[in-house]
Amino acid sequence: MFAMGYFKQFKFVVVVGAALLLAVGCAQQTVKSDEAVASASPAMKKAGAAASPRAMSEGSMTEAERRRSRANFKRSLSEFEDGLVYFDFDRSAIRPDMRAVLDRKAQFLLDFSTVRVQIEGHCDERGTAEYNVALGHRRGQTAKDYLVSLGVSASRIDTVSYGEERPANSASHELAWAQNRRAKFNVIGGIPSGMN
Repeated sequence: MFAMGYFKQFKFVVVVGAALLLAVGCAQQTVKSDEAVASASPAMKKAGAAASPRAMSEGSMTEAERRRSRANFKRSLSEFEDGLVYFDFDRSAIRPDMRAVLDRKAQFLLDFSTVRVQIEGHCDERGTAEYNVALGHRRGQTAKDYLVSLGVSASRIDTVSYGEERPANSASHELAWAQNRRAKFNVIGGIPSGMN
């Protein structure tokens, strides 16, 4: 009987001891894992961060994601270049109805901070060639100043005036003249890598 009690007690001690050893071993492993993470090299930490969805770089994008990104950029680029800003006769001030067009252009330029543009100033055929070149310059400059006021760097925007030399509509009536009094926007450089 004594032996049987001793055996139960021995068995209890062995089981408890094994459980304690297992617990201590797991705790040590957890500490070692935490220490390994804390002492990981910056390159290893960076690699771990890059695996997270928030830190996905262009290099880790799938081909489908790259195609979508290029398509979105090309659509935005087309909208940027197609949107013209029109002016009143003999004026270079931004019309209230044209501010929204320039606001969208500014957002595009802020979203794609490497893009460089040229703004062309155009006039209708009325007035002397010299006067219209000066007016076209003022129109381009006014559009540039508006974009700069919204946070776009002035160094990314060039202006040029074509005066009356490149009409959008060559007819000689008010509708044609209204189409010719414009600022046209062209991207001239700084297309983000992989967006061509």
